[in-house]
Amino acid sequence: MVHANAPLTVIGRLRLIQRLESRMTQAQAAEAQGVSRPTVCKWVKRYREEGIDGLQDRSSRPRRTPHALSKRKVKTICSLRRRDGTGPHRIAAELGMARSTVYGVLRRNGISRLTWMDRTTREVIRYERERPGELLHLDVKKLRRIPNGGGRRKDPEWHVTNTSHRIRGGLRGQDFIHVAIDDHSRYAYVEALGDEKGITTVDFLLRAIKAYERVGVKIERILTDNGSNYTSRVFREQAAELNIGLRRTRPYRPQTNGKAEAFIKMLIREWAYKRIYMSNQERLNELPRFVKNYNHRRPHTSLGMLPPVSRL
Repeated sequence: MVHANAPLTVIGRLRLIQRLESRMTQAQAAEAQGVSRPTVCKWVKRYREEGIDGLQDRSSRPRRTPHALSKRKVKTICSLRRRDGTGPHRIAAELGMARSTVYGVLRRNGISRLTWMDRTTREVIRYERERPGELLHLDVKKLRRIPNGGGRRKDPEWHVTNTSHRIRGGLRGQDFIHVAIDDHSRYAYVEALGDEKGITTVDFLLRAIKAYERVGVKIERILTDNGSNYTSRVFREQAAELNIGLRRTRPYRPQTNGKAEAFIKMLIREWAYKRIYMSNQERLNELPRFVKNYNHRRPHTSLGMLPPVSRL
């Protein structure tokens, strides 16, 4: 996460490169941005070697950690936790280690809370339906449309000469990304639509059901949040007509619909803002390719590094 007072964000670094391309010297650009010349040299080098991607933030994790715990010690800590269910203080006393170190290992391995583990086997509990179609998660993500030319992400000064974004909703408006993801297989169906009204959501549901039928999946139940489009009369009536059960998430508990939330985060990271698009249509054209790659080729950690289609 970028610090609130950081002199250079990703947009600031792009502005720095643009200053240099407008024939500013490195000294002048450094003074204009309020940074040092070595900082300017660093970002110029990264931009020349990697292009726009080189201006992104990188992990601060060190390349080498010679004082890190060995894999053998980590395995021992996890084994004691699963075998006895004891807390980090007792494990630390038994191994002669700091409690904070033991707790860090347990947290990173997802076994820091006993409530997340089976009482008998001590294995991490993962809630997952037994067969495809047993439960379908639905959700909607709003995305501001990209103006022709790339907008502010391409040109940091774009907002100075373009005022359409100041109008309510802007002339660009929003895309409503409707998402459906199967609980068992994680197989996804996605559409970018113009709104999230009840009738629009019903039409999306009908197309999603047909898409799943084409891969041999019959939808039995649906899980949604408490948005007005999902609680609308037209949506409820359509679900009843299709003999599909409706389930709602607990209010203010988005993690109940966690698979849809996780997929949307992936969608944003690996499609919507993966790179700079020169128009909104260019981004929309990339959506079907992303979904196809996700369903058929992208390895999924919860599926043993296999793609969702492997479970259909």
